[in-house]
Amino acid sequence: MTRLTFTEFDAFAEVVRDVSVTMRMCSREVAKWTLQYATVGSLGVQQGFEGGGSIAEGATGSDGWTIYHQSHPVHANGQVITEDEVFAVPPGSEFCLACKPSHEWIAVYIPTSLLFPSTPELEFASCARAQLLKPPPHVTRRFTSLVHRFLAMTESQPRLLDFPAAVDSCRHELLSATRELFASCHHSASRHFDRWRRLTKATSELAMSRPDQLLSVSELARQAGVPERTLRTAFHRSYGLSPQEYLRIQRLYQARRLLLTSCQDQTTVTQIAFGLGFWDLGRFAGAYGSLYGERPSETLRRPAPKGPDPAW
Repeated sequence: MTRLTFTEFDAFAEVVRDVSVTMRMCSREVAKWTLQYATVGSLGVQQGFEGGGSIAEGATGSDGWTIYHQSHPVHANGQVITEDEVFAVPPGSEFCLACKPSHEWIAVYIPTSLLFPSTPELEFASCARAQLLKPPPHVTRRFTSLVHRFLAMTESQPRLLDFPAAVDSCRHELLSATRELFASCHHSASRHFDRWRRLTKATSELAMSRPDQLLSVSELARQAGVPERTLRTAFHRSYGLSPQEYLRIQRLYQARRLLLTSCQDQTTVTQIAFGLGFWDLGRFAGAYGSLYGERPSETLRRPAPKGPDPAW
């Protein structure tokens, strides 16, 4: 079992496993992010803590399911997941997870052939979409408790993973608890998510391609060919944010990328801020500092984080 602790969100985002994901911070409460992970045979188990809100967008691998649970309500592919529910993402599927406050989460990766071993189950899995699972609360609690206990045990007893019998027993319990999530629940997938995702992605690309033109929501909606209300709904259901809030986070994220990869002898904070449409440098510095915990000039003076801090 590996436990990593960070004081930088960027370093944390780089080590999240088993998915291809882009992560952006959208709020900051404490400068602490942690990740624990371990393997149980071919299963991957992760537990994370994020000291602020984040937006995670990406896709799963081609050969397994990711089962996700979070301690705080989260927007997941256009639906809101509560603490009694679980988000299940099949192989090769896109996902969008957005949460404003600090939160804990767990994720379990399971190869499809293990999760759905029979032919009828494999037929279901082959055409399944990312979906919200709503099992009885005690079924969800059994699953999350098992994940927490396994990670705690592998941290206190590292040699556990050296014993095939113990690993096989734990793998069997995890598979059983996960299958019960599917067997005893109502399944729900947003039929609008694909359309919302295309709309928010196209809108973001349009806005970021014209940083010198801060387009209004009505203008963005007009260029997307949809009513303004539809555009607002797409962003709210996908991210829990208004279009203006999301695009502000996106521009601050882009500013940080540029500050981290630029040489202070060749560029300035002012050039980067103006180039991204931030005309009020005081407000830019304040918003940047609130989100990332340092002044833009401090980011420009240092290299990007390269690894985790020592564990707390």
